[in-house]
Formats: sequence, structure tokens, C-alpha cells
Amino acid sequence: MKKILALMLILPTMAFSQKFDGKKEYDKKMVGCWKGSEEGQQLEDVNKYWVNCRLENGKSVLLFVALNPKNGAVMQSTENGIWWTSKGRYYEFHKTSGLTDIYKYEVSPDGQFASFESEFIIGKNDSSYKFTDEKTEDL
Repeated sequence: MKKILALMLILPTMAFSQKFDGKKEYDKKMVGCWKGSEEGQQLEDVNKYWVNCRLENGKSVLLFVALNPKNGAVMQSTENGIWWTSKGRYYEFHKTSGLTDIYKYEVSPDGQFASFESEFIIGKNDSSYKFTDEKTEDL
């Protein structure tokens, strides 16, 4: 069961990862800790919850929980990575997999919400994956 959940977390990352050939920037609005969740978008019956802390120097720490309410399976992981922005896109390099997730992103005018959109989703006919992160209190 743990192997299946691990694959469920890795496959979405692999599917829309690409090489970056541009100038790395760090959108100051994205610095800090953000929390988010999604239910059954990438994988049916799997709910995901996360906290992503982004540092000014481009380093990040991602705390992640995935659960399947139907069978009670729970997976937790913590991952160090690197983030940056360029031309309206947000990049998230995962050291564990060696792959980079790429999203179109937008930060709300008050700086409290960031919306992300990818053009890939596993297990659905719909080809878009969207979620919103909410900024947590600064440490």
C-alpha cells in the first residue's frame, strides 16, 4: 500500500516536469509559508494537504499529507526543494525525484492567496489541474 501511495505522489510530478532554460527570478510575494489542499483532482479518492515554505534564496520545504478516506491509507512526506518564477510561471524543483513542476500562477492583490494552474492531470478526462494556496502567518 505504501508503494502505491508513493507512486501516486511521484507520477503527477513526473508527468508535467520539464527542463528550465530561462532566467530564475524570485517573486517576493511568494516568499513565506503557504497551505493548500485538493480533493480527488489528480487521483480519484485521494485528498492532498500541504504546507510549502519558500525562502528568499529559492530554497523550499514542502510538508505533504495524502489520504484515501475510502481505505484509510495515509502517506506523509517532507521534501526540500528549490523554487523560482519566470515569465508568469512558478517552478518547483523536487530534489527527491530530480524533476520540476511548472505552473501558471497569480497572487491575489492582498497577497494572501496564490492560484496555480497546470495543464496535466492523472485519472481525469479534464486536462487542467488547479489549486489555491493561502498564506499562513509569518514566523
